[in-house]
Amino acid sequence: MSFTDFANDAGLLVEDAANLLLGSLTAPSWGVCLNGSPVITPATPYGGGSLISALSAVASVSSVAGSPNISPCIASTVEFEYAQEWPISTYPQEQGAFQAYDKVTMPFDVKLRLAGGGSVSDRQAFLQTCMAISNSFSLFDVVTPEMVFSSVNCTHINWRRTAEHGVSLISVDLWFKEIPVTASANFGNTQQPGAAGQQSNGAQQPQTTTNSTQQNIVPGAVN
Repeated sequence: MSFTDFANDAGLLVEDAANLLLGSLTAPSWGVCLNGSPVITPATPYGGGSLISALSAVASVSSVAGSPNISPCIASTVEFEYAQEWPISTYPQEQGAFQAYDKVTMPFDVKLRLAGGGSVSDRQAFLQTCMAISNSFSLFDVVTPEMVFSSVNCTHINWRRTAEHGVSLISVDLWFKEIPVTASANFGNTQQPGAAGQQSNGAQQPQTTTNSTQQNIVPGAVN
């Protein structure tokens, strides 16, 4: 190995170490976010715990708007699972044959296993945050190093503690499902009144019809 190759390899190692350190101190690679603010953040090395504690303190005051029961906490991601289906619809034909005619995109599922430890108050805050997430109607973002899974809501939570496991480190399973956000209906004037979309004008008081109106509605109606 020449001196030039050694210098290049050493430079790459220093750059990778700097990127790893900077990434661990700036943005969490795993976690759950609400409205762009971290709710569950990982406990990173290189002194990242104190930084995350500071960020969590700020986030608990300024972010998580509309969800006061959700306080940011620190936890480690133990397992991650992603699943999605694209069912293909078919219809039968003669002699046992079938024909495919459509492919439907179903909402994806994300399963997280999080572990929280520390003091009793830390574990209590971790469980309270997980329970608040599971009871919330808000849409969360599940953050991973490679992708961010947005617009998901928690549909399942469970944890189990035994004498051998879960005494000082609690493992919680959170299941999330994608909630597709659709566009709202936009009503407008149409050329034919009968083609106009239905609109809600609030509660309406009943009106008494006149004899002339009844004759127009029911042919042959008499006074």
